[in-house]
Amino acid sequence: MKTKVAVRIISFSLAAVIISIGLIFKTLDENRRFKLELQNSYSRSLDDFSSAVNNISLTLNKAKYVSSPEQISQFAAKLLAESELSKTALSSLPSNEELTVLNRFLSQVGNFALSVSKSVISGNEISTEQTDNISLLSDTASKISNLVSDSQISYNNTDYWAKELDKKLENEIEGDTLSAALSGIEDELSDYPTLIYDGPYSDHILKKEPSLLKNAESVSENEALQSAAKTAEVKEKDLSFDGFVAGNIPAYRFKGNGLYISVSKAGGEAVYMRKEREVGNHLLSYEQALEKAKRYLDRIGKSGMNETYYMISEGIVVINFAFLDGETICYTDLIKVGIALDNGEVMLYEASGFIANHTERAFETPEHTAIEAEEMIAKSLTIKSRALALIPTNSGGEVRCYEFACQAPDGQEILIYINASNLKEEDVLILLKSDGGILVK
Repeated sequence: MKTKVAVRIISFSLAAVIISIGLIFKTLDENRRFKLELQNSYSRSLDDFSSAVNNISLTLNKAKYVSSPEQISQFAAKLLAESELSKTALSSLPSNEELTVLNRFLSQVGNFALSVSKSVISGNEISTEQTDNISLLSDTASKISNLVSDSQISYNNTDYWAKELDKKLENEIEGDTLSAALSGIEDELSDYPTLIYDGPYSDHILKKEPSLLKNAESVSENEALQSAAKTAEVKEKDLSFDGFVAGNIPAYRFKGNGLYISVSKAGGEAVYMRKEREVGNHLLSYEQALEKAKRYLDRIGKSGMNETYYMISEGIVVINFAFLDGETICYTDLIKVGIALDNGEVMLYEASGFIANHTERAFETPEHTAIEAEEMIAKSLTIKSRALALIPTNSGGEVRCYEFACQAPDGQEILIYINASNLKEEDVLILLKSDGGILVK
């Protein structure tokens, strides 16, 4: 009898121990999941904060060079939205301080932008004081953006966030933590009273029914193969069928030795081509690569293109070409060509923008002259050149503008677009030049 009792006691004890161990492991697992979720939440918040501050910096930089009520209102709306996004993200990050300077700055950005917008819409011109304040806000936003970007490099992996959590639990802000980084930004701002090498508008032009392919007849696989071989400048036997491409431009896909190319089912237009190989020493200049790209476009029947922006990466210069319709540069009708700088081989061809937008247009004489449009440019800018340009609208349409290439007092290069029909300031872009190419934001 005593033996049975002892067995029962031992069994219950073992069961209790097993249950306890199970509860401990369950608790540890739940804590681990909670910690991981918190780390991911912090990482997302930091990404959101960095993105919003960068957008604020870029928008304020552009705002220094606009004068029309419409553009100022658009910038004000964007600044209000981005400032709210950045404050929300900032509040979700670990910090042992209230970060009053950062929050005050973010609030002032939106409020000041709104007040300037209301003033201009009421018929008032932007005052010198307002212009100075925009510059001050812009400089501060740029400083914050750079500081956040520097700290973000370290915080994109969970090891740093794990350390961040440990420091947070221990109520420490010293050392390599985000709390310390944010506190450092506060100190930096204690005296306080933002590649697109696709050229402008490239994100706008691929969301519509392809204009070039309207009413175009379907081509067979063999006809598409012929077009692919011509574009890739190889023999047909060097390519093999590799399936179909869905999306806005349905296409045949072919491949060869390190070569991939797609051709639209309607019309047989080459949509995309790239070659893969290691590029050797750079022997060609940009000018030589540009000449080879132009000759290539002529060979494949895409003449009439005008070079705009370019970027050099991994030994390949990718040049953007826009269709030149008379005197009007059609930024809607884009083709990209990539040239290897070791031997001039065509490594990339992309015509999505051209296929999506190119059509026969009948441009009329602009209702306003370039001289009239020039009057709409901020007086602080020096106009270097002007041209007629067709740019897309956010609604999917097109608008013809005068494009003014300007220089700011600090040397920064700006592109201003004035509507040729009503003199409305349609857009402002900042031109970035470096050894790696010419970009716009």
